Amino acid sequence: MKQPELGRKILELRKQKGFTQEELVEQCNINVRTIQRIEAGEVMPRSFTLKTILNVLGEDLENLQESDSSVLELYNLKDVGFSVFYIKLAWICGIIYFLSGFVEFAVDYARFYEDELILPKAAYISMKFIVMLAYIYFLWGFVLSGKIFNNYLLKIGTFFLIGTTLLFYGYDIASLYFEPFYVEYVITTQSIFCGIGSIIFGLGIMRLENPFGKIPGVAGGFEVVSGILFAIVFMAWLGLAFLIPAVILQIILLYKIEELLKKHKE
Repeated sequence: MKQPELGRKILELRKQKGFTQEELVEQCNINVRTIQRIEAGEVMPRSFTLKTILNVLGEDLENLQESDSSVLELYNLKDVGFSVFYIKLAWICGIIYFLSGFVEFAVDYARFYEDELILPKAAYISMKFIVMLAYIYFLWGFVLSGKIFNNYLLKIGTFFLIGTTLLFYGYDIASLYFEPFYVEYVITTQSIFCGIGSIIFGLGIMRLENPFGKIPGVAGGFEVVSGILFAIVFMAWLGLAFLIPAVILQIILLYKIEELLKKHKE
């Protein structure tokens, strides 16, 4: 087990035993500063020091190593070297999607609610392609994550959202060149489809809590609430508000996934 996970594990074991740092160093015969730096993940202790600390805390070094190895096997982290680059590209695309989405919202609002296309057709199509591709590749990061962490619900929800995105972005672009269907019907259908996909996707993200703590739970929670509001249709505007923190947390989550993969690749 490497830092900073080792430091967190020692901190957890120390608290379980009810020891203060001062009480632990007395029994290990090392100084407080050393324990502080180990628990903070700043230094990797020598094997003798580590064994001494673990013996006092009632933990065996071999058990710790086996536990770390079992995590590798459980999450297929041994064969994901290729995924590091793609996960990194995914969260970068997430940032692009997040920022460009505000522009897209303003343009679409003017088009569908005020019947005014404020951009030339070529610029509108280019904008749609940029946002669509950024969002799809952002989502693809979660397809890879679902594969790595054996999270089939996450993969199902992600593929559902990718399909919905392709369908309705294709309609937006194609409708520039023919008389569109009733806009209200299209927006209603899109809202329902996005809602269903977001609920499944959010529940899948929440299943990542075990390796990544609270962030997946909060991110997935925001996504699920957003999906429910989209599915209700007339509450979709509020769903957009919940979607903003959901996307921000999802970007952070992909970054943490990349860091985990990089660490186990070393």
